[in-house]
Amino acid sequence: MDNQKEHLYSVSSPLDLLLDSNYMQQAITDEAEVGENIGAGLDWESHMGTLLSNLPLLGRLTTLRVSLNREARLTIEALNLGDETKQITRTARACIKNRLLSPTEAIIPHIKAVLSQDDLYTQEYISNRQVLKSLLKELLTDSDREEIAAAGASLIRTKIVSQLSFSEEVLL
Repeated sequence: MDNQKEHLYSVSSPLDLLLDSNYMQQAITDEAEVGENIGAGLDWESHMGTLLSNLPLLGRLTTLRVSLNREARLTIEALNLGDETKQITRTARACIKNRLLSPTEAIIPHIKAVLSQDDLYTQEYISNRQVLKSLLKELLTDSDREEIAAAGASLIRTKIVSQLSFSEEVLL
């Protein structure tokens, strides 16, 4: 692990670490050796200042998150669910945030691939919707999709029940 810490100090950009498969594999191994303590492998905490001062990486991560949220919103809006769109979108954003904060080993390569594509980061948000849809497909789990759908179904059910609950005065 000491060799890994030396490597951490020698890189010029934390993005280099994310793209370094040897470093990531060693980080995973280190975490496994200490009972899955997720701080053991990457040891970001002691270098948080360095990470926060790396504006290009933070900018890309922020752009990616904002772009994924935007793509989810546009996809949900296309379903024409009316007023419920906002709440369903909030649920989708929460799922996206959770997956980005704790990505699985399977999704990490997909995130890295998007982060490393310089041409995607020329605007305020990523405009290539195919890239975003593809990443959302990989990022969101079936459970996430069900949670988003359940939020929409619940809201629509409540609205229908409310609209069809006529008072006695109206019926007389």
